[in-house]
Amino acid sequence: MSPDWISALANLMTGLAAVVAGWAGVRGLNAWRTEMVGRRKTELAEEVLAGFYRARDILTWARFPASDDNDGGEDDRPGAGPDEELELGEIFTPVDRLTKESQVFSELQASRYRFMAYFGEEAARPFEEIRAIHSEVIDSAHNLIRTYGQEPTGSEKARRNQWEAAIGWGEGDGDTLRRRLDLAVKAIEQTCRPLIEERHKTRRNGLV
Repeated sequence: MSPDWISALANLMTGLAAVVAGWAGVRGLNAWRTEMVGRRKTELAEEVLAGFYRARDILTWARFPASDDNDGGEDDRPGAGPDEELELGEIFTPVDRLTKESQVFSELQASRYRFMAYFGEEAARPFEEIRAIHSEVIDSAHNLIRTYGQEPTGSEKARRNQWEAAIGWGEGDGDTLRRRLDLAVKAIEQTCRPLIEERHKTRRNGLV
C-alpha cells in the first residue's frame, strides 16, 4: 500500500472518529436535556399536586360551619342584635378563613403558566376550576351579607339558596361544589401522578 493510500486512510479514520465522537456528544447532550426536562416536569407536578391538595383542604375547612362566635367576622352596624351578629359572623367565616390562607391560592395560580408550558392548556383547566370555586365561595358570602334581612321572593330565593350552598349551608350529601372540587383534584392527579410514580420507581431502582 502506497504512502498516499496510507495517509488517505488515516485521514478517513480520523474523520470517522470525529464524526462518531460528535454524534456521541450530541446524543449525550440530548439525553441530558431530556433528563433535565423530565426532572423539572416531575418537580413541578409534585409542587402543583401538593398545592391542589392544600387548596382542597382549605376550601373544605372554609365552608365548614363556624365552631364558635369568634371564628367569623363581626358586624359593626349600629343596632345589630346578638343573634344577628352571630349569623352575620357565620356568613363571613368562609371569607375570613380563605383570606388567612390567600398565599396558598396565590402560589398555586402562579404555577399555572409553568404548568401550561410543560403539560398544555387543556391539562391546566383544573386551575381555572379551583379559582372559580374560590371566587364563588367569597362572592356568595358577600351577597348573603349584602342582602341580609331582605325577604327573598321568586328567583331571588333560588339565588339565595345557591349562595348558602356555596358557603356550605345545608348541602350535606348533595354538595355540588364539593364534587366539583374533588373532580378538579382528580383531573390534576391524572396528569401529575404518573410522572411522580415513575420518578419514585426510578429512584428505587437506583437509576438516578
